[in-house]
Amino acid sequence: MQVDAENAASAAPPSRTQNETLYGSLVQAMERATPDRRALAGHRNGDEWVELSYAELLNDIGGVSTHLAALGVEKGDVVCLQLPNWTEAVVYTYAASRLGAVVCPVTTIFRQRELDFILRRTECKVLVVPARYRGFDYAAMARELADNLPELRHIIAVGETETPGVLLSSALLERPDVSVDASPSDPEDIAVLAFTSGTTGESKGVMHSHASMHAAIDDFVAHAGFGDGLTSLVMSPFGHLTGFTWGIVMPLRGSGDVVLLEVWDPELALDLVARYAVTFTMGATPFLGDLLDAARRRADAQFPDIFVCAGAPIPPTLIEQAVRAHDSRVVSGWGMSEYPIGTSTTVTDGPAVASASDGCPAGRAEIVIVGPNGVDVRVGEEGDLLIRGPGLFKGYYKRPDLDESSRTAEGYLQTGDRAYLLDDSGHIRISGRTKDIIIRGGENIPVVEIENLLLTHPAVREIALVPVPHERLGETACACVVVRPESPLVTVETLAQFLAAHGVAKQFFPESVRVMAELPRTPSGKIQKFALRQLVGD
Repeated sequence: MQVDAENAASAAPPSRTQNETLYGSLVQAMERATPDRRALAGHRNGDEWVELSYAELLNDIGGVSTHLAALGVEKGDVVCLQLPNWTEAVVYTYAASRLGAVVCPVTTIFRQRELDFILRRTECKVLVVPARYRGFDYAAMARELADNLPELRHIIAVGETETPGVLLSSALLERPDVSVDASPSDPEDIAVLAFTSGTTGESKGVMHSHASMHAAIDDFVAHAGFGDGLTSLVMSPFGHLTGFTWGIVMPLRGSGDVVLLEVWDPELALDLVARYAVTFTMGATPFLGDLLDAARRRADAQFPDIFVCAGAPIPPTLIEQAVRAHDSRVVSGWGMSEYPIGTSTTVTDGPAVASASDGCPAGRAEIVIVGPNGVDVRVGEEGDLLIRGPGLFKGYYKRPDLDESSRTAEGYLQTGDRAYLLDDSGHIRISGRTKDIIIRGGENIPVVEIENLLLTHPAVREIALVPVPHERLGETACACVVVRPESPLVTVETLAQFLAAHGVAKQFFPESVRVMAELPRTPSGKIQKFALRQLVGD
């Protein structure tokens, strides 16, 4: 299905230049950096470690985009990329962008159920997957799904596979005899479609234009004081907007380079930091703790100059350790798929600021915190967090109902987060969520979707998922269950087996179970999750 201007929730301003598209920005970055400057380092074809200059990267992008065009990819088409942090993730992203297609990064933890929804919703023509990754056969899964997806014309596998009807990515990396010109695109065209873990029963497709992506990036870079020419170690997965935006697009837009860490391994991460003189990385708080622990075991450990943490409070001890032991600056921030970074601290802020604050509005982002009556709250008073600005997404894909319900008359997005102002300078602190989600190690668990599925378990009469604090992951899911009479005992293992049989990613499985006689409810019958959170947290 093509994504066009009619899918966007807001009217597009006048067209600017091709150089303000994702692909055009990369070409412009090479012109500033020189063609022989390293752009990318990582695994190719699932095994070989390669380093590509800007000229080599753009050469691969040009060839792959020509092959994609021959497969029928046109401007506005959605190209889904379910890839690990391999160089192909970068090549296919910009190759699709060169054709004016919409890039849809998909996390590798998704299995049949989640992937089928995305492919069906987008009417995706071309899907790119690893042949095998971490012991799982993605090519076979994709081929099985394609049998019931008439719009999915081609599956491209990175690596070797004998699955019939699947194209090998290595063939697309071979330079074609002819090439196609880059498709003229407007900065306000939709460039990226990212599916979030839903809180209302299904994932939501967040649409970003070239302009909104670049606005969020440029505002964050200027506000936080990063500068250009960053060497980025990509620890967060490509399939998340964190890894996609801040690990890959931001440094390449700034004429820097990208080093791809395939699987989280703090020892290997430190090796790459030293090998490539990494200056920037971004990840959830557990990544920072793991990296500092590994660094303590090395007498000569090198550490990234800048470490950005978002998604959970950062323990002051971690920030102090990063500064004291490595002279590294920890920047805290808050963002969401709809606005990749809305607030942050800066590289010049002291350690105490990053540990106590989620920052202040980044660049042109506008933040308000309102009470139940819609009036701005006072300093220190909790309220609902709203945001607007040029980095705001363009709308929810094929969900105009959500667009309307999520925005105020003044154009603010109702984020679903609770926050309060720390002081008159605009620094905020995220205090909770009105959204019904659980964030496990930076991964959003789609609570309502998992609850609805578990309600079909023959032993489950009622169920509610609530977060349980976890030292490293931040939160895990606890299933509060009312069991049907004369049913067998419900355990973590039985729920895991049930969800696995339905193709659910294991990161979404409950990791503890509390069997209860009944769930606490309001007089109107709604489950009181705050009471359950208190109960399981005791």
